[in-house]
Amino acid sequence: MRRTIQVVVAVAAAALASAAGTTSAKAGLIKGLLGGGCGSTAPVFSHWNDWSGYYFASNGGFESSTAGWSVAGGASVVSGNEPWSLGGAGSHALQLPTGASAATVVCYGLTYPGVRFFASGVKTTAKIHVRVFARSLLGVVSVLDGGSFTAGTTWAPSPRISTLFSAVAAPLGTKTMQLQFTVESGTARIDDLFVDPLLVKS
Repeated sequence: MRRTIQVVVAVAAAALASAAGTTSAKAGLIKGLLGGGCGSTAPVFSHWNDWSGYYFASNGGFESSTAGWSVAGGASVVSGNEPWSLGGAGSHALQLPTGASAATVVCYGLTYPGVRFFASGVKTTAKIHVRVFARSLLGVVSVLDGGSFTAGTTWAPSPRISTLFSAVAAPLGTKTMQLQFTVESGTARIDDLFVDPLLVKS
């Protein structure tokens, strides 16, 4: 059952492609719909009994400052790193006071429906809100409210946040997926952003 939704998505994509016309058109539709080529994956969260494979988002650890990110409201890169260094040796994280936000674009397709990262509150707990924006070639945007969660005062993995329904709601065609993180209360730090290709729970 846990893989059923992936099978359904694959079958639906193939059926759509079969009506798309030429072989090249079919291939283009499938590639645009399903995405791919986002990088190698590994079960980096296995320490927390999450055996799914994830790939590391570009500058997901903020070691290149905010390159590839859009930040607002006082968000800034600070010294400090999640202690497990899942994104490799690092020394920085992104700090966001109440009302601040940060957004980045990640490799996207219907087969890439989940994200996970590390978060902590600074001195007190912090409430973090996640939204997902999927944009089609025509500029049409679908939005998924990934919900909010409370980060404690020590580093810990975030819940797994599904982006699947944002993908399904978007029109067909090559898309980008923008992830937006907003702090609703407290001051938060985030680090080491990963994307789960299959969102299969152990």
